[in-house]
Amino acid sequence: MSFQAVMGTAARRWYVVVAAVLCALGVGYMWMRDGGCYSAATTVSFTLPARSALLPESGREDGSVIAFAGAVAGEINQGREPATYASDDAPLYGVGVRQGVLVAMPNSGGQWSSMYARADIEIQVVGRSREWVEMTRRATIQKVLAVSRERQVSAYSDPQRFIVPTVMPLTSGIQHVTVSRTEQLLAFCALVSAGMLVGTSGAVMLDRAWARYRTAQRRPAQYRTAQNRSDDGRPSA
Repeated sequence: MSFQAVMGTAARRWYVVVAAVLCALGVGYMWMRDGGCYSAATTVSFTLPARSALLPESGREDGSVIAFAGAVAGEINQGREPATYASDDAPLYGVGVRQGVLVAMPNSGGQWSSMYARADIEIQVVGRSREWVEMTRRATIQKVLAVSRERQVSAYSDPQRFIVPTVMPLTSGIQHVTVSRTEQLLAFCALVSAGMLVGTSGAVMLDRAWARYRTAQRRPAQYRTAQNRSDDGRPSA
């Protein structure tokens, strides 16, 4: 079909296009009602005894300390291997999660191997409300600290020899993740365009189906007319 024919069909079956656009607008409205989410990413660093996490010789890059941090993260994850990510800019909400917790370790390795360069555990929390995120983050941090202490009590009687977990102070913020007005406008334009395309395709399909139906209904009538004419011209006995 030519472009003019398609547009003519869409104009003739305008109600199909309108229905498709209204459905697209309904999807956009439901999407607009989503007020975004709240996200927090808190880092717990493990260091050697009596060392500061901000000093070069803190032990954050020590292999044994990194292994201990991995063991703690594994227990927090109920025995599963800690989730890893290749970039610090890998938010949990970026994969579509709107409420959940991720206990991960930064992975500087490649596709085929993992490499943990620092004894850090990052706790990512995503939720619908700031209160839930704050409460869940505090509970997870307390669990990390408790597991770290429990794993060392049986090995060392002197707490001064414990590996020290420290909550990094600059990672305690909670951010509100939402879509900007410009992005919302672009998304609405895309939805309306998609609705018009789907509606136009539906109008063409409906028009063709209706044409086939009318043709099928017309053929028996033509056959009956031809049969009647044949009967009228038949000589009587």
